[in-house]
Amino acid sequence: MPKLVADEFRPTLGEELAPAPRGVKVALAAIVALIVAAVIVAAAHHETKASGTHIVRSSPIAFNLRSTGSLHVAKAQSGELLRLEGAGSPADELVVKPLRLPPYRGNVVGILPIAAAQEIAALRARFPSLELVSEGKARVNAVAGYSIVFRVSRSPRRYGRVIMLPLDQPGARAGVTLELYSSPHAGGGADVASQVGSQGALKTPFRSFRFGTTGP
Repeated sequence: MPKLVADEFRPTLGEELAPAPRGVKVALAAIVALIVAAVIVAAAHHETKASGTHIVRSSPIAFNLRSTGSLHVAKAQSGELLRLEGAGSPADELVVKPLRLPPYRGNVVGILPIAAAQEIAALRARFPSLELVSEGKARVNAVAGYSIVFRVSRSPRRYGRVIMLPLDQPGARAGVTLELYSSPHAGGGADVASQVGSQGALKTPFRSFRFGTTGP
């Protein structure tokens, strides 16, 4: 049988440990596995932190996110804090708008469904063919919010997701509304409404969104 390891590279770790007790071998194997896992996690964290373009807005609400792929910063329209658009038509879009909740008592999760009903009515006025898919509580990087998922139109197929995200502080009435729109396309767009923000070019900016100016 041919040698798998040349003589100049011997003895191998296995050969060195051959005389050691079984308990020592198991312990060393566990240590090696932990080291490998730590390296993988560190590499993944570095890649997430370093990938894409870091976009920061400091006022009137401080937030930041990262954008990758075909998305680019487009001219914000009236009432928008940030607009990202992709290539193609219809293009993927992510829009950040200011959120202002009415006065309320108790936890913010109690007022969000009421505010969401008004948001849905406004969406129906904008998109006459809108079909509501789902709504309910949501979290974006541990910040509690409310998600509305819908079909914008059937021809062409276009889907949307709106996340109402108040600031993570007691009694907060200010925050942002994230609007995401996507269609099926070769660049990895949404094939169904539930995929908006979870794949394609919108995935990174949506998942990296954070209040404040410090990114992940």
